[in-house]
Amino acid sequence: MPHVIVEYSKNLGDIIDISKLVYDLHEELAAQGIDKDRIKTRALACNYVSVGERGSRGHMLHMTLLLLEGRDNATKKQYGDVLHNMMKERVGDVVKHCSITLEIRDMVKDTYYM
Repeated sequence: MPHVIVEYSKNLGDIIDISKLVYDLHEELAAQGIDKDRIKTRALACNYVSVGERGSRGHMLHMTLLLLEGRDNATKKQYGDVLHNMMKERVGDVVKHCSITLEIRDMVKDTYYM
């Protein structure tokens, strides 16, 4: 039951197509062998951000990938590499200064309810 949560500075949403990015991230994770019907992908605009020296004029894009525990680190790294590269390619071509980050966290099966 992977969750893909994309947080982005609202000003970035004025420059790139966030809905297409969400769709493409969803599809790419499915292409890695995860059942598409189990993936939940969403994006949240952050109205107020301060990014490095650029402060409120800065752009940021952060993705959290939540996975049920059990995958080895090599598999998680593979997912991270593919998704992070996609975000960098999409945003880097359009926005010169953007903080693009990704983290992967395990969800504990005993405390995740479906």
